Amino acid sequence: MSVSRTFTASAICVTAALGVTACSGDGSSDQPFKGQSADRVAAKAVAATRNSESLRMAGKVSADGQPLTVDFHVDTQKNCKGRMAMQRGSADVIHAGQATYIKGDKEFWAGAAENSGGRRKQTEALSGRWVKVPVGDSRTTGLCDKQGFLADMDSDKSERKGMTKGDVTTVNGHKALPLKKKKGAETITMYVATEGKPYILKLHQTGGDNPGTIVFSDYGKPVKATPPPAGQVIDSTKGGKAAS
Repeated sequence: MSVSRTFTASAICVTAALGVTACSGDGSSDQPFKGQSADRVAAKAVAATRNSESLRMAGKVSADGQPLTVDFHVDTQKNCKGRMAMQRGSADVIHAGQATYIKGDKEFWAGAAENSGGRRKQTEALSGRWVKVPVGDSRTTGLCDKQGFLADMDSDKSERKGMTKGDVTTVNGHKALPLKKKKGAETITMYVATEGKPYILKLHQTGGDNPGTIVFSDYGKPVKATPPPAGQVIDSTKGGKAAS
């Protein structure tokens, strides 16, 4: 399932590219976070987002020039429910208990099996069925790891320079302070909640190699991730047999 690894790397890469935790610059005195520079606000936002028990990440990004749409609700216990769609197919993902379950369409499995023998047969067998992959399987490592998704947002200290505050706006009905940075052809904007905890509400990038938008929501809400019915599952740990 190389597609799973591609999704993981792309999502983390784009989140990191959008989520520069940057910076300097003070807004006007009537703005939220009065007296705090943009770098201080951004640092608080990254910390609050990483410390949240759960969140939802949804949006569309560009990964290696290809469109990638994601919508994942994850928590710190790696419970996860989501969907990803790319140029070649789409798939639903659930992580519950000690396993990850993936249900892809024909295009998804065709892409995943393109370098293996029996491609057509495998595609037909897996299409529309949940496939169980055990915890620790390298093909899905990090796919539902909330902290892994967000780790790179705070990894490069050299990126923490040059952001400025914008005017308060709204994201999904919540007031947000935009923090903007232009770096070469890229313009990166982080929208930080001004009420309650300073969660990141949206990350937006235009230009550069990985343009796109990720919206963050459902902070603290339980992730409703339960294993699919056994009769709908193909267990890859048992040679591809249907679960009993």
